[in-house]
Amino acid sequence: MSISTSIRFYTYFPLLIPSIPCSMFILYHLLTKRTLRQALNNHVIILILILGLVYELTDVIWLMHYYRVGVSLFQIPTFCLIWVFIDVGIFATITILVAWASIQRHILIFHDKWVSTKRGRLLFHYIPSFLFLVYPILFYVYIFIIMDCEEPFDYEIIRCGYSFCALYDPIIGTFDSILHNIIPTFIIVTFSFLLLVRVLWQKHRLRQRIQWRNYRKMAIQLLSIASIYLFCYFPAMIIYMMYESNVSVSDGAFDYYFSSLFFIPHIIMVIPFATIFSLPELQKKLKINILFWKRPVHAVAPRTIGTNRTGNARTVVITQTVK
Repeated sequence: MSISTSIRFYTYFPLLIPSIPCSMFILYHLLTKRTLRQALNNHVIILILILGLVYELTDVIWLMHYYRVGVSLFQIPTFCLIWVFIDVGIFATITILVAWASIQRHILIFHDKWVSTKRGRLLFHYIPSFLFLVYPILFYVYIFIIMDCEEPFDYEIIRCGYSFCALYDPIIGTFDSILHNIIPTFIIVTFSFLLLVRVLWQKHRLRQRIQWRNYRKMAIQLLSIASIYLFCYFPAMIIYMMYESNVSVSDGAFDYYFSSLFFIPHIIMVIPFATIFSLPELQKKLKINILFWKRPVHAVAPRTIGTNRTGNARTVVITQTVK
């Protein structure tokens, strides 16, 4: 089922407008508040939000321009390379980071002693986070910028027709699909489900309210993001895995798979809302800010009234509240 370009444009627009300020709002508080900034469970979230904001300010806007006019925003090879790198590389990096967060939550909640020392935090937190951030970026820099792709640019095709350059090499294409899309998506769904089960079991077994509150915050933070992948990306990856495994796939399933790729930017745009849902302290601040901006402003303006006494004109100035 083909989705028209006008529908594509108007499904991006209403999400993009609130998503960008929401991302900025969350990042501002996560980076400026010391307790939030130092919390280990927020570090990967900060990376995801930064990459997501870059994705929204570039790829989503460029896609909207293409859907509106039918040609690339800038018709030069350099722009096309940057576009396809951000579109494919940044999304894959975010997916890998979410997969790592799914595993990391088990460490932070159930094996917190592993990160109680500087050495433990280095081995089980900082090094993996750094590797899962840098590795996919370097991989896609090589694939789309360094690797020579003989496919010419076509500025009237989305992403200049350069998105699937890596697939011309069957080995690299299969490696990319399995390692950067299928496996991370299955890790997100599997480890998130296991996290939910383990947290509920721990709550039932320990019955410690204070400890459960800490667990709940970290669990909700991940599960809210993982649920987006579960509904928007996981079914497509099942179909793709079946195809890679030489399992017969119907034409309808293929149509669903290619149509679902259109919703990839929606995943990125919804992540900020899922994140703020998991941070009650930021929800309160956001509500306060919204109420502040919605509150009517009462200005005090002078009002002049003329009076005549014994033939002499006098001016009396009084103040009146103007709504």
